[in-house]
Amino acid sequence: MTDLRVKGDVTKSRLLDATEHWISEKGFDAVSVRDITGLAKANVAAVNYHFGSRDGLLAAVLDHRMKPLMEMRAANLHGLRDDDGVREILKAWSSPLVSIFASSGMSELAYCRVMGRAMDVLALNIFTEVSAANRLVDATLLHCMEQRLAGMTQSEISWRLHFATGAMIHLLVHGVTTQADFRLSTAMEFWIDATAQSFAANEGLVQRARSSKNPLARRKTKPTAPILQMAEVVSAVMGADEIATNFIPVTTATESKQDQEKAEQQLGYGELFLF
Repeated sequence: MTDLRVKGDVTKSRLLDATEHWISEKGFDAVSVRDITGLAKANVAAVNYHFGSRDGLLAAVLDHRMKPLMEMRAANLHGLRDDDGVREILKAWSSPLVSIFASSGMSELAYCRVMGRAMDVLALNIFTEVSAANRLVDATLLHCMEQRLAGMTQSEISWRLHFATGAMIHLLVHGVTTQADFRLSTAMEFWIDATAQSFAANEGLVQRARSSKNPLARRKTKPTAPILQMAEVVSAVMGADEIATNFIPVTTATESKQDQEKAEQQLGYGELFLF
């Protein structure tokens, strides 16, 4: 009986390892039972016996890799101090990816691809139990950010985090193949810097006149260098002749409606929203 149990555990482990290999190479959608059993040197019956189905096996990989990540993220976020800022929050959420890699038993390439693709799949809510747990962690992240960014709405913060998460997924899945000197720890630092800067830049860049009757009204502010560079890229792509130093004309008491429309036309590309 002991020999059979040990043999079964070995087969189960080989199936999990083979599944992770093919997820790294192909992604969740493209992995087939034949791929898995061929690499694991097992039969289809073994998949059904240990995991119930192909989806059960994929769910087991998600649980195996993402549960420790979510637990560490939740613990880090709950352990933040009141005076910790946006950068500290982002580090608390992202740093477990680096910590877990050391004990993953995987190459950096395979680990990054599996974790990036696992994060992507969680957002699709196909594997409901794991996805629900991940949403709780994301809700904690959003709450922490809201407490530090009183000048932004929940929707604005949520969208920025959505874009930042997408950037992280892309970094994990493709960064190791596009950067010859890629290192996960260094990449996470760049991600933290870029994401923190996006929140800091926005806070002083666009002040909505929420109580204004004119929904187009904005406070005139001078764009920071990175934002101006982004504006130049957009302008070049859209064929604008000049870069406007203010993102939207501000209607004053002496400016007529016709002047406002003319100013908008001169921009060539309308409003530039950086959300």
